[in-house]
Amino acid sequence: MTTCGMGNSTGTSSAEDKQKGTVAGWIGVVAVTLGTFTLVTNEFIPVGLLTSIANDLHVSIGVAGTTVTVPGLVAAAAAPLVTVAVGHLDRRIVLALMSIAFIVADVLAAYAPNIGVLLLARFALGLGIGGFWAIGASIGERLVGSASAGRATALIFSGVSIATVLGVPLGTYIGGLFGWRTAFLATAGLGLIALILQVIFLPPIRVDQPVTFRQLASVLRGPNGRAGLVATLLLVIGNFAAYTFIEPFLLQRTGVSAGLVSVFLLLYGIAGIVGNFAVGRPLATWMRPTILAVITVLGLSIVAMPLLGLSTPGAFLVLALWGLSYGALPVAMQTWVFTADRIKSEGGSALYISTFQISLALGALVGGRIVDATNVPSTMFTGAALAAVALVAFAALSGPVPHSKPA
Repeated sequence: MTTCGMGNSTGTSSAEDKQKGTVAGWIGVVAVTLGTFTLVTNEFIPVGLLTSIANDLHVSIGVAGTTVTVPGLVAAAAAPLVTVAVGHLDRRIVLALMSIAFIVADVLAAYAPNIGVLLLARFALGLGIGGFWAIGASIGERLVGSASAGRATALIFSGVSIATVLGVPLGTYIGGLFGWRTAFLATAGLGLIALILQVIFLPPIRVDQPVTFRQLASVLRGPNGRAGLVATLLLVIGNFAAYTFIEPFLLQRTGVSAGLVSVFLLLYGIAGIVGNFAVGRPLATWMRPTILAVITVLGLSIVAMPLLGLSTPGAFLVLALWGLSYGALPVAMQTWVFTADRIKSEGGSALYISTFQISLALGALVGGRIVDATNVPSTMFTGAALAAVALVAFAALSGPVPHSKPA
């Protein structure tokens, strides 16, 4: 997966120097990757379990959808705030604390007696998500050295794609067999494994120049960066207003069995991985046209679901296109935001993550209100409309990409 640029906000230590390029260093990278896999699985696992959660806790589907909204909102605030607040604190300790937050949140969710306690657990999860993303995104080089930094960072971010393909469908499958509470306990186990690996294999990760609030705003100084953030805001809200409720749509409108829902989510995830890696080459040559094409296909895919997804073959085809385009979207927008104005900064990374997370949360919230007021297909039309606005906004606000190499 293409990753965002990071600033030189960290120093080096002798422990790190000894570990760089070693097997232990790469195991450390795997530990952080397992952390990203766990956090993405955790954040989206309710998507495949909404009906079970709603029935068990005696709430509406829309209210159950707030289990996706809450961690997204909290993560949006936590990403920049944690980045600044941790100051000089050893990044190994920060990642361990965030992993502990995952475990505690999952165990609390598994034993939640009501929706209030479940949302409290998801609040704790949001703190871990925001903090882990903001810190974990930039430490690949610190573990294996600059020569292997690209591969290490790509591996860390691959946890996102793998979680989409395996984590969420597997969680849905486990929830279908043993109940949604068992699915949360399973993710707690993943978090525990990640924590153990981090404690054993991560070296001390010191910081020479902590991120400041001034640096957090660096990406906003570029007009193309602003255009990318506006488009991201609209697109992610639209996508998750629709995708959060794909499980009840497939059950109620398409008519697939509960067991087959995980297969459809698996298809979406596999298509997302294809889009994730396939978009890299065209981005390198035709960045702006490629992004416009990705936005267009995403919007058309979302609006096609309530029109063509009423049959199993139709839903299968639409979800494949939807997953393909959405899988390309984060790569495309990250690449745009961090290269279109020649901006690279760790603070900018936190700001992008914050924008993405708050959009995700708002999408689930908007979708939930629409579902409760009307019906599930209405969320699809809303998502497509927001994608159309994003297309127009990006086309109008974005400008030429500087030809010089990003700093």
